[in-house]
Amino acid sequence: MQIHYWIIHILIIFGLIGGLIFKAVTIFEGNINKFGDRKNISKWGKFWHYIGRFVSNFISKKFWYVVLGVFLDVFFHFKLLREKPLKWFVHTLLFWGLLLLFLLSILSGIAVEFAPMLGYQTGSNWLIDMLADMDNRWTALLNDGLNLLILAGVVLALIKGFIQKKKIKMFETLDIVLICLIGFILVSGWFAEASRYLAEETPYYIAKFGFMGYWLSILMKLISPLTSPQTWQIWNSSWWHIHIITVWLSFLYIPFSKLSHVIFSSIAGSVNSLEKRILIKER
Repeated sequence: MQIHYWIIHILIIFGLIGGLIFKAVTIFEGNINKFGDRKNISKWGKFWHYIGRFVSNFISKKFWYVVLGVFLDVFFHFKLLREKPLKWFVHTLLFWGLLLLFLLSILSGIAVEFAPMLGYQTGSNWLIDMLADMDNRWTALLNDGLNLLILAGVVLALIKGFIQKKKIKMFETLDIVLICLIGFILVSGWFAEASRYLAEETPYYIAKFGFMGYWLSILMKLISPLTSPQTWQIWNSSWWHIHIITVWLSFLYIPFSKLSHVIFSSIAGSVNSLEKRILIKER
């Protein structure tokens, strides 16, 4: 990836952090009774109060309570599972699919961009080689498998909205913009992969592991059998840019979407769970 892409990546990350802080201080506009005599504390005071409680608990002897709280109430949402199993299932598909795909992308980026800068030689480590190779069977299977999980979550979320008795209220609770962005990220990624297979004339025994892109490439070849590899390369570059721009837009939108609750609940959920468990233990 060229240097200007990394500059944009960094700016997008700063935009994401700024948006999250803006959303957090907006959430803390109201009064919170738990502050007692300090209930009229400013929204910034509330923000730093909760951040301080989270950090102080995280670096104290209560660390394992924090880990347990995050594990039970944030990552796996067992309470939601007991109350609304279908909503939990959709949430789990989207949350874990996106999280694992994001981590895989980060690791692949490190293997491709930074490992060679540190003097890494191809063949020295099978894991780094696997992550750096888009055509490696395990990398391709992981990418397309996680894409399918996310797609299933998106489809189920939309179906759930359509069949819900209170349709209007249900769709008010769905973040349609975010769902559309996620869906378009998946579709543009598949088109980028399919056009790359056609441009590079990737053989079946390699391309089949990236099954979504592979079957789409067959369909594209049937529709346009006379298109040259050079033209497919142009399509690949176009779809890749569309894909990465959509990813950037999604990152900027996250603080203002319903997905932001995942980040905020990581702090609030761990703090609340920690304090509940400590009270139970003291009794």
